[in-house]
Amino acid sequence: MSSEVDMYVVFTGDTGHWWSRFIREDMGHCYVIVPSNGKFIVAGKNTAKYDLYNVDSINGIIGPNDIMLGYKQEATSANLFALNTCVGNVKQMLGIKNPFVWTPYQLLKYMRKHHG
Repeated sequence: MSSEVDMYVVFTGDTGHWWSRFIREDMGHCYVIVPSNGKFIVAGKNTAKYDLYNVDSINGIIGPNDIMLGYKQEATSANLFALNTCVGNVKQMLGIKNPFVWTPYQLLKYMRKHHG
């Protein structure tokens, strides 16, 4: 893990919800991992609840087909137009204010374009 980034965004496969046909099958969910004092804080929104927990190692929570990108957090502020989804939650945590990023795949493309 690099010290040049504040947090990592993990993109995972779809879990079979009704909206799955509108998004990429291999990229249906995203969440944030924040390194903290040798451990990791995992934060993410799913349909049932908000997940927030600590782990000693990320090896057990990141699958072999998942994509993980490092990100240098921008200044955050309240966004008036933010969907209550995993993407909206991750955008809020990262400080991304683009209102046209709605899916995990769009978020991945945005992150790669604007932050390497």
